[in-house]
Amino acid sequence: MSASGNRFLRYLRRLGAGSLLISIIIHVIVIIAATTFVIRSVREERKANFQGGSGAGAPGPANVQHRVQMSRQQPNLSAVNQRLAVDSPNAAISLPDLPNMPGFSGGGQVGSGKGIGGGSGVGAGMGSGPAMPMFGFREAQAGGSLIGRFYDFKQLAKATPNPDLARLNPGPLAEKEISTFTQGTWSATNLSKFYRAPEPLYTTQIFVPNMSADEAPKAYGVQKNVQGKSWIAHYRGRVSPPATGTYRFVGAADDFMVVRLDGRVVLDGGLFVVSKFKSDLQARGYPYEFSAGANSLQKSRRNGFVIGNRMELRAGLFYDIDIIIGEGLGGYFYAFLYFEQEGVTYAKDGHGNPILPIFRVADGPSPDKKAGIPPFMENGAIWRALPPPR
Repeated sequence: MSASGNRFLRYLRRLGAGSLLISIIIHVIVIIAATTFVIRSVREERKANFQGGSGAGAPGPANVQHRVQMSRQQPNLSAVNQRLAVDSPNAAISLPDLPNMPGFSGGGQVGSGKGIGGGSGVGAGMGSGPAMPMFGFREAQAGGSLIGRFYDFKQLAKATPNPDLARLNPGPLAEKEISTFTQGTWSATNLSKFYRAPEPLYTTQIFVPNMSADEAPKAYGVQKNVQGKSWIAHYRGRVSPPATGTYRFVGAADDFMVVRLDGRVVLDGGLFVVSKFKSDLQARGYPYEFSAGANSLQKSRRNGFVIGNRMELRAGLFYDIDIIIGEGLGGYFYAFLYFEQEGVTYAKDGHGNPILPIFRVADGPSPDKKAGIPPFMENGAIWRALPPPR
């Protein structure tokens, strides 16, 4: 043992350590030294080695990069949730177009709807989305829809008979109440005194072939206590056109259909006029042909499909929309709502009328053309809609 080792042992003995304790301390020192050497050796051999390529042991590029593409964030809809008046059809508009949002294709067209359906009636639509029940789905659609509320004029809010039925038949009663509503403020509170179906429906289009008027209360789940006469369905929401341009709604209904956009009635297409709407065209309508009886009645009363007033609209801006459809005397009911854009060339039917796209805010399967419906443009442009208010 070296002189330094002897000095260390002599130091331990002076401290009172015996031979056994000295042996233990020496072994501990040796074990710690050996462990430290092994750990250093292992760490030097385990260096990180990131390689590209598909084969085992294939050398990778000198610079390996991992690219991460951040998903686009949907813009805040409140920033575009603006109103644009159409009371002045010739007003100049110079607002910039808004960028496309996720779920929408170019030109403001919405992608295929994938929402949950659940209403009653035969489906109607144009594409790969769910078939829309005639009066709407039970659930709001993911891509946007219009919320619809059903009212029965024959009953008051607590399901008691309306005393006005004592002097008015169901037809005149409906005409009176709808006229009061459409020539007023269009506030839902003005309908609150009448019986309302407990649950709303959510529609993506207004396209109801000629059918029994009893189908409407059935669709809203109130067929046990509401007859198919003197009723309306009021749909409302916020919509944006497929592209910036000049538009007109075109429609027909038995008995009532009124469309109001951004505070202005732009179409009254029913058999009975119940608003202050006046067409700004000399030609009053297109004599589309569908089922013979309904078509002859529409032609005799309104000269065919009614053409709405001119509207200057901008894609990306959302406009309040209200649509009233309803029945008076009962029996049969239909409602068809199209739109026409100036500057667009449409195919023509056998009578020279343009074959127009259906007004819709989601995609869906095409209607059955054997059901006796007017011609329509398949795969027409789709309007955008915000989630409906409750």
